[in-house]
Amino acid sequence: MPFILRIFFVFFLSILSLFSAENLEVKENKRFAVIDIPVNGKNEIFLLEKRGEEYIAIKNLSKGFAGFNYDPYLFFQKSSPSVIWVNRNRDVQSLILYLDEKFRQYFLNFPFELSKPLIERDRKGRLLLLLPSPNGVFYSFVKENNLIFNKVFPFPSYFLCEKKDEWNIIWILWSGFEGGDWEIYLTKWDGETFSPVERLTDNDAQDIEPSISLDPFNIFWKSYKNGKFYLESLNGFSEKRNLDIELFEMDFNSFIAFGDSITYGMVDYKPEAEGYVPRLERLLKEEFSEKVKVLNRGIPGEETPGGLSRIRSVIESDPSRYILIMEGTNDVTRGYPAWFTAKNLEEMVKISISYGMKPLIANLIPKTSFAEYLNWRIEEVNKLIPKIAENHKIPFVDHYNAFMSYPEEKGGWRALYSGHNHPNEEGYQLMAETWFKAISKLPRFKEKDQPIEYEKFRKIKHKFGVLR
Repeated sequence: MPFILRIFFVFFLSILSLFSAENLEVKENKRFAVIDIPVNGKNEIFLLEKRGEEYIAIKNLSKGFAGFNYDPYLFFQKSSPSVIWVNRNRDVQSLILYLDEKFRQYFLNFPFELSKPLIERDRKGRLLLLLPSPNGVFYSFVKENNLIFNKVFPFPSYFLCEKKDEWNIIWILWSGFEGGDWEIYLTKWDGETFSPVERLTDNDAQDIEPSISLDPFNIFWKSYKNGKFYLESLNGFSEKRNLDIELFEMDFNSFIAFGDSITYGMVDYKPEAEGYVPRLERLLKEEFSEKVKVLNRGIPGEETPGGLSRIRSVIESDPSRYILIMEGTNDVTRGYPAWFTAKNLEEMVKISISYGMKPLIANLIPKTSFAEYLNWRIEEVNKLIPKIAENHKIPFVDHYNAFMSYPEEKGGWRALYSGHNHPNEEGYQLMAETWFKAISKLPRFKEKDQPIEYEKFRKIKHKFGVLR
């Protein structure tokens, strides 16, 4: 008897409370859906069928494939549901295709993490495969034994989406990083060629997650501006600002702590507890000067596109000599590839340096919830962060190993957490001490009781806008 799992809508709500909607990517089409979900320390891909108000798991597609299985995409071969997804077994990456009730596995030797493949049948009946990457948008036609990739766009790309119109032309949208931010791009495949790539947005916001409606026609996306996000469309508008230049003063005894809820200092089940920021400030005051201050600019739940969108406004509001950058754990929870997170972090570093600041960048601490599934993603991001520090000659702060090295006789690294997501007071104290050690190595902190110093730098108020 085949494995059958009844999934009610109420069950989905309970799952969301444990994993969050971002982890459970359910893609529906007609009466079928596909889902990836952690099961016994391994991510599994289930094909679901909707019957009334219930979902029935009719097949565990990934059962025979070792490693991690993620980013499933549902499409149809005639009327039969088909699925493509990413498999990662140690350092070996592949795409697995479930087509005509048979499996094909394509091993790929790309130098980046595979993520979010898309497939659509074109007007000639061929299966067009699209793949986002830090090197651009790749495409291939699905063949029996191999995939031969070409490139349709040469810059870092993510959040691919597609829709086929009544003439079987495939509309393809994505977020591409060209210049200094993420913008929305469009091309169309008519069965013969791709149309010239169009840049639909041109602004200093971070424009991500596009989608398209063909009847009536409109294109939508999420736009991050100064840390807040808005739902935009081609028929919408956003504020225009004129280019302006003014001077601002920089406080040489001020640090900006920039990041998400871990920077903010959330402690599960104990909201009155302190995070690392006030603890670090006390350490710096005691050792160096009462004039030192550490400003908490952490935003709970923030992903790196949000951080990239607000870092300029934070710097301009609180011009400080130093900025402590630690962000990306929510990207991991959302399943974003490591290169995407690293790209946004590197842009934050570049922006900080452009203002004359001295950034320090830290890696991510491990996860306690679904550690088997999430910590390998944490480690992939953490491999890239020291390279950012090396490329820009800035200090790298290793919180991950500070946690993993916590003595077993004291409970090991898991003893540093208050719940599923956030450190406890011991964990935040360890973070404060780890930041402190890195700051103590900066040249100017070798002397105590530094006087307040200021320098003047030019800043630019950037304009925001959307091309209609």
